[in-house]
Amino acid sequence: MTLIPDTISWQIQLFYVAHLAFAFLLGAVIGWERERAGKEAGIRTFGCISMGSAAFSILSPLLGFADNSRIAAQIVLGIGFLGSGLFVRTGDRPSGLTTAASLWVSAAVGMSVGFSLYFLAVGLAIITALSLHLPSVNAWMRVSKKKNRLHKARTVSKNQEDYQED
Repeated sequence: MTLIPDTISWQIQLFYVAHLAFAFLLGAVIGWERERAGKEAGIRTFGCISMGSAAFSILSPLLGFADNSRIAAQIVLGIGFLGSGLFVRTGDRPSGLTTAASLWVSAAVGMSVGFSLYFLAVGLAIITALSLHLPSVNAWMRVSKKKNRLHKARTVSKNQEDYQED
């Protein structure tokens, strides 16, 4: 019993290589932001994770596995192990959680490409890349405190003006 049929033409194999290159590119888009932020994993890591996930997703049906969900589950499990290596806790402050989560999403991008769900893959990559540019909760809290103080100052000054007019 041969696992991979001998009848796969070079054109189809080239098509799969294009899938892998596309998966690498989308993963690299996510990794670019992480590398720019000076994190442990960057363009190459995210690109390779995405490309590897696409490769496993492509190989699964070629090897005769009828249940693609088993391959998907194993990819998720394997990326979970990689992500846990990126996540460390220093005292009570966690670090690497965003990188680990985005690495996990990068694997989902690769699986989407491998299963020919291109719009899903592009959408995931864009949403993830944009979300990595959002400021942290602490930054939002600082902005909201400043707005709250400014609102209180305006309210107090308006009330004082009202009292002065009477």
